[in-house]
Amino acid sequence: MKKTTLFAVLLSLTLQFNYAQEVITNGSIIQMQELGFDEAIIVSKINSSDVDFDASITALSKLKESGVSSTVIALVMAKSKFNTKSKTGIYYLAADTTIKPVLASVFSGVNQNALAQNLVSGLINAKEKSQLPKRTSNNVIRSTTPEFTFIFDPDTEADNMQNFQGDKPSLFNWWFRVATSPNEFVLVKMKVKNSKNLREVVTAKNSAYARTSGIDPKASIPFNIETIGNNKFKVVPETLEPGEYCFIYQGTVPTGRRNQSVFDFSIK
Repeated sequence: MKKTTLFAVLLSLTLQFNYAQEVITNGSIIQMQELGFDEAIIVSKINSSDVDFDASITALSKLKESGVSSTVIALVMAKSKFNTKSKTGIYYLAADTTIKPVLASVFSGVNQNALAQNLVSGLINAKEKSQLPKRTSNNVIRSTTPEFTFIFDPDTEADNMQNFQGDKPSLFNWWFRVATSPNEFVLVKMKVKNSKNLREVVTAKNSAYARTSGIDPKASIPFNIETIGNNKFKVVPETLEPGEYCFIYQGTVPTGRRNQSVFDFSIK
C-alpha cells in the first residue's frame, strides 16, 4: 500500500514538472524553490521557457513567503508583462522594459517603374517597389540597438500578425505559421517618400531577360540569432540609425500567393 502511494506521489510530481517545462507559473517557481533549486537555475528556467505569471500583490507575497529571492520576484514581475504562452509573433523590448508586439502591416500597393526605365535603356533593371502608407510606422522603438523576440507556435489559433475582417482573420499572414526560424526573414531599411506620404522597399527586379523577386542581399541588414527554447529566438540586429525598417518573410511562397505583410517599425 505504501509503495502504491509513493508511486502515485512520484507520478504526480513528474506530471507537474513536465507541465512546468512547458509553461512556467508562480506555482512552478514555488515548487522549484521548495525542491532546493538555486536562484541561478530558476532564473535560467524562466528565461528559457514560456511563462504565465501573476504579478498581483497577493501572488508576489506568496512567492516572498516561500523564500523566493528578490531577483527572481523582480524577473517574475518583468516577465508577467510578456506572458508568452501561445503568442506567435515578433516582439521588442521597449525602453520601459515592457515587451511589446511588432504589429504587421499590409502593403498598400506596388510601384513598377518598368516603362520609365525602358525608355532609358532596355538593359536596365526595372524595380518593383512595395509600399506602405504613412511616412512612419505605428511601431516606434526608441533605441538604436533594439532586441527582438521571435515566437513560432504552430498550434496557435490567433496571433498578433492577423488582420481581422469582421470576426474572421484574413489569410495575409499564412506565411508566419509555416516559418520556423528568423533565418527565413530579412531585415531591410525602407525608403521614405515624404511627398507621397509613404514608405517603400524594392521587392523585385524585372529586365528583358528575367524577373528576380525578393530582397537584394546587399540591402539586407545582418542580425544575430540566439535560440532561447520552445520555438523562441532572440534577434539582435547591428546598430540601426534612425529611420524606417521592416522584417520581411523570404521563405517559400506557394504558387498563386503573394507575401503582402511585413513587420515594420521606426527607430527614433
